[in-house]
Amino acid sequence: MQLRFNNVALAVSDLERAIAWYGEVLGFTVAERGRFDAVGAGYAMVDGAGIRIELVHRERGAFTPVDRTAPPHHLDVLGWKALVLEADDLPAATASFADKGAEIMWADMQISADRRGTMLRDPDGNLIHIFGPRGVI
Repeated sequence: MQLRFNNVALAVSDLERAIAWYGEVLGFTVAERGRFDAVGAGYAMVDGAGIRIELVHRERGAFTPVDRTAPPHHLDVLGWKALVLEADDLPAATASFADKGAEIMWADMQISADRRGTMLRDPDGNLIHIFGPRGVI
């Protein structure tokens, strides 16, 4: 048996809003749209940054809140933490996110001796961390 990566699935409260945000803020494009009849959900596969995200929305769902603790205490809650991407020009990417009205948790911050990052939230509060290139130690 050989496995390969297909996508990361993300349940969203509003499919159209999520498609728009991931397109406008991160530059992802819709590759596929459809419906999962078995679970009563619409979906959109969006591609960008070399990955595919499955945005999925269950109509008339009774949404259960997820712990969206802000950094650094987000690491005290077990589970997936963030979608992590990398930008060649972090200051320019950060300025672009701000211009597009993205919620920025921290902007172009030194997070280790050789790495800077910008942390965003998508419309449902999911964390997206953008790393800049590694610096010289």
